[in-house]
Amino acid sequence: MNSLKTVVAVALFAVSTPVSAQTCSCARVPMLGTMQTATPSDKQWFVASTYEFHDISELVSGTSTIPDQTGRDRTSQALVFEASRGLTSKWSFSALLSFIEHERDVGGSNDRASGLGDAVVMLRYSPVTISVYSKNAFSVGLGGQLPIGADNVKSNSVTLAEDLQPSTGAYAGIVWAYYARALNESRGTQVYFSTSHTYNGENDRDYQSGHSTTAAIGGSYQTQTPWGFGLELFYRHAQRDKRNSVDIPNTGGQWLDVIPAVQYHVTDSLALKASAKIPVARDLNDSLQFTTKYAIRLSLLYLFGG
Repeated sequence: MNSLKTVVAVALFAVSTPVSAQTCSCARVPMLGTMQTATPSDKQWFVASTYEFHDISELVSGTSTIPDQTGRDRTSQALVFEASRGLTSKWSFSALLSFIEHERDVGGSNDRASGLGDAVVMLRYSPVTISVYSKNAFSVGLGGQLPIGADNVKSNSVTLAEDLQPSTGAYAGIVWAYYARALNESRGTQVYFSTSHTYNGENDRDYQSGHSTTAAIGGSYQTQTPWGFGLELFYRHAQRDKRNSVDIPNTGGQWLDVIPAVQYHVTDSLALKASAKIPVARDLNDSLQFTTKYAIRLSLLYLFGG
């Protein structure tokens, strides 16, 4: 059972690498989520259910926050369901489904869109995992984003902008890598590094979200009690979005966030996690962009089988 607890603890502090729109890391939903470091053993299952809320009401010009005089209120919510299956001792397969709701209120005018978001599938190879025999873990993954949701939702007979749509309406390719090291014999203290790149395709309206690259470094500490804690520094770079292969102004940029997290093990194989995303620095393209002011995430994770 201790090995189950170790796997769940690692999964709880997974890197949240989003497949994102230009100004909001929820507008395209955190598509990898906890699946990134959940590496179930042969014939094991890892499942997770996550609720995420983003306040996207902060107006930024370059590196500066600008007072917003429009009274604009913009939020996104997501329910994300993930499952990973150990195929062998080194190979695993993961899948993700999401339900998205975007809402924007400007001067009393309200736009809202909800529905299925994009799905993600990923095949991962993990030649080394943290166990009683090893303090190191290394995984690489190759996956794809599948536009199973609607990307043409309308409000007052007008098709909403892409960042308000539940789905991107486009396929994407994802490459990912992860390394972790346990710092003590109990494997309760760990540091990790993760990186990913998402190559976005065009949708039917010739719109292409900017390709994005992420990197994260963090650590986690599992106490002798059911409580554990984590801290992560998360960086994301997104290229400009395009329409008809032409760059769209006021899209793309760089984000640096800090993500503190706390976990509680209900049992050795069932755990709860809460985390928050707090901006540290932004450097966004062109004059003005609305971006995430803060985000919170609540997850329920369960490991079984094997």
